[in-house]
Amino acid sequence: MEFALLNGHRSLPIPRSNGECQFCGHPVIAKCGPQLIWHWAHRSRYSCDPWWENEGPWHRSWKNHFPSEFREVVAYDSLGEKHIADLKLPDGLVIELQHSSMTIEEMHSRESFYDKMIWIVDAESFVRNITIFDPLPNPKLPFVDDLIFYPPHPAWRRDRVSQKGSYKSLIVSRRSKNVPGSSMVEIESGRTITEDFDATYIGHHLFLWMRPRAIWYQTTRPTFLDFGDGRIAKLMRYREEKDIWCLKLKRKDDFINLLRSRISYPAADGR
Repeated sequence: MEFALLNGHRSLPIPRSNGECQFCGHPVIAKCGPQLIWHWAHRSRYSCDPWWENEGPWHRSWKNHFPSEFREVVAYDSLGEKHIADLKLPDGLVIELQHSSMTIEEMHSRESFYDKMIWIVDAESFVRNITIFDPLPNPKLPFVDDLIFYPPHPAWRRDRVSQKGSYKSLIVSRRSKNVPGSSMVEIESGRTITEDFDATYIGHHLFLWMRPRAIWYQTTRPTFLDFGDGRIAKLMRYREEKDIWCLKLKRKDDFINLLRSRISYPAADGR
C-alpha cells in the first residue's frame, strides 16, 4: 500500500514507522529498503481487501500522475461493503489498474461494486501478441452504416502490410449492394473511402490478438490497454454490440491529460 494512517492522518511510508491500515485498522509497517518501492505492509500476512494486488512500478507510475488525495481511496456501497479503489476522481470515476490475472467473477464483482469505472490494463507483457492492422473510419459517420468490414486473418500477420494514412487495405462490402436472400457478396477494397482519411480517422484499427487474455472481451466497463510504448488502446466493439472488435489508439499523455481534466484545480492566485 502507498498510504496508511500515521497519527490519524494519511501518510506515505516513512522509514522505521508504524502505522494503521486505512482499510482494516490493523498495524502496518513502513517498508523503505533501497531495492524496494516504498510501501506499507501488514505486520502479518494479512490481506484485508481480497481485490488488492501487490503493487509494482507500473501501478505506482500511473498513480503518480494524480494528486495523493485521489489515490488508494476507500470506497463504500449502499450496504456498507468497502474496497480500496486504485484511483477515485472527484466526479466519482474509479480507475482500476490491473497488472495480474483475475477471475471473471472478480471482474464482474468489481464492476458491479464501483459501477462508474474504467479498467487500465498493463499490456506490456503481451503486446507482442497483438498485431494492429488497417485504420477504420469514425464509426459514428453516416456513410459507415452502409459498410461491412471484414476482420483480419491470422496469415495477414506475415503477408499483409497496413497502409498508413489510408483505408486502401480494408476489405469491405456494402449493405446497399447486397441482394436479399442471396449468399453472394460483392467485395471491394477501401480505396473508395480513402480520399476522406484525414477527416474521418480518429484512431480506430482492426487488430489480431493471438493467445488473448480472453477475460477482457467479457468486461462491461471501458477497458484500455497500456502498451508500455506511449500508446493506449481502447478495446471496443467498432459499432453495435455484435460488430467486429477494434482498438482505438491514442497517445498515453493525451489520455492522462483527459483524465486529469476531470479534476478541478484552484486558480494560482487562490480565487
